[in-house]
Parts: sequence; structure tokens; C-alpha cells
Amino acid sequence: MAPAANHERDLPLGELLARAGLVAPNELYAALATARASGRRLGDLLVDQELVSERDLAIVVAQQEGLEFVDLGKHDLDQQVIDVLSERTSRRYRAVAFRSGDGATIVAVADPTDNEGLDAIVAEVPGGVRFVVATADEVDAALTEAFGEAPAEGW
Repeated sequence: MAPAANHERDLPLGELLARAGLVAPNELYAALATARASGRRLGDLLVDQELVSERDLAIVVAQQEGLEFVDLGKHDLDQQVIDVLSERTSRRYRAVAFRSGDGATIVAVADPTDNEGLDAIVAEVPGGVRFVVATADEVDAALTEAFGEAPAEGW
């Protein structure tokens, strides 16, 4: 018999969303079936279907990952801090270094479950990194503010 889940990290995203009252069980089951059939991520599907807001999803994912959620739009960007992470890496992994504190660069990410991206950021940023979670829209807006519009060829 498997041990009971003691931490939010141990619980599936759908269960956390349902427990928070953000999605009804019948909507969750339908979305899970659609996500499995289409190969899409559950959170992205729920946001696209407007069953969960991007902000609510980001808050729950941050809690699940044991990270802080930040409203990135309320923070002024520091160009010196932004520049510790290359534009290419920032855009590729939807991340923005926006503040420093306690000997670490604070990097807001849209997807804290992207281990490849997190590893690439840690490898590029000198000193320590502390990750926080922000909505994808807020990260995209910060990237546009920091670097201008994304090149047409993409990253």
C-alpha cells in the first residue's frame, strides 16, 4: 500500500486545483481525459478552456513546487540584474532575472517544473539563484520590457 501524500508536492495538480475550489470535479475529469488524449498539459488546457485563470494556476503550481508566487507586474525591473541572464536563455525558458537579495539572483519563471530550464538558468547565473513563479503573461511582458519584442525567428 502506497503511503498517503503528506505534502502538496506529492499531490497531482488536478487534485490541488479541485481542493482549492478552482475547478469542479466533473470539469477536471473531462479536462484530464482531453489532456491525456491530446498530450497537452492539464494546466495549459484548463487555462485555454477558461476553467482556471492563469494567475490561479501559477499560484497553485508555485505552492505545489514549494516556491513563492510573485506579481511580476508590481516590480520594477533592474537592468543590471536582468543582464545576468542572457536574452536567449530568458526567452527560451520564459524566465526573467528581476531582483537580487540575500546573495542570490531572484529569477521569475513561468514553468517551475521545467528542470532543463531551471538547470540552464542556474548554470548561467553567477552566484546563487532563487526561483519564484509568475504568470506566463507577466514574464512575457517583463521580457518585452527588458529586451524589446521577440525576434520573428524565435529562440
